[in-house]
Amino acid sequence: MRSPMEEVKLTQNNEALEEFAQLKPLHRVLVSDKVIEYIKNLILDGKLRPGDPLPSEINMASQMNVGRSTIREALKVLIHLGLIERDNKRTLVSNDVKVKLFPHDIFEIFKEKRNIMEMIEVRRMVEPDTAALAASRAEARDIAVIRGNVEEMFATQAHVEPFIIHDHRFHLQLAEASNNGILINIMKGIQDNLVETQGHILRNSKTILPRSLEFHWKILEAIEKRSPKLARKRMLEHLMDIENEMYKILNESS
Repeated sequence: MRSPMEEVKLTQNNEALEEFAQLKPLHRVLVSDKVIEYIKNLILDGKLRPGDPLPSEINMASQMNVGRSTIREALKVLIHLGLIERDNKRTLVSNDVKVKLFPHDIFEIFKEKRNIMEMIEVRRMVEPDTAALAASRAEARDIAVIRGNVEEMFATQAHVEPFIIHDHRFHLQLAEASNNGILINIMKGIQDNLVETQGHILRNSKTILPRSLEFHWKILEAIEKRSPKLARKRMLEHLMDIENEMYKILNESS
């Protein structure tokens, strides 16, 4: 039998658990998102007008008490979304910024697609070196499978769904060809998000598919030439093209 004090503690614990169960999930907020939101609000409030220059990255980082890399990341997003632009060494508010922000808030659309943008970031960190390792270590069977997927991509370019499948298999096979167990597990672990990223861009872009074919062919050639440096370069170019295209899609969806 519990003592009165134990009963009180039990009741308090149950009440605390009930309160906890009612809490809503919190979403992670990136510092760079806060910087983007802050600059966007300065524009909406008229404190930054079209053509106005922004402070230097160093000054902005100091004034906002954040790292310069955070400022650089935020500015990169704002440039891609068409809210600011570069003019030689200066960063200016775009002349058509009001069109970009009204009637739809493009930044909200960007945040909805944050998972896709983060997937592209991960791919840029992992896949260039994966391609380089594949160029060094791929066996004849690996190269045959990689080439087969590229050929299937050419054969299915008029039908986006099978194209996505072979695109995905191409990238997984590069990991297999790297002969690195951890890399293979990483690629398998992110494959659902990888397919989502590939599918979203290929379905929503009117221009990327021919370029994607060309990049995949060049990556294959680099691997067949046993050139890690070239394979890394071609893969990075491919992923940068994907990133730029995603920003275009976000702009068009606004």
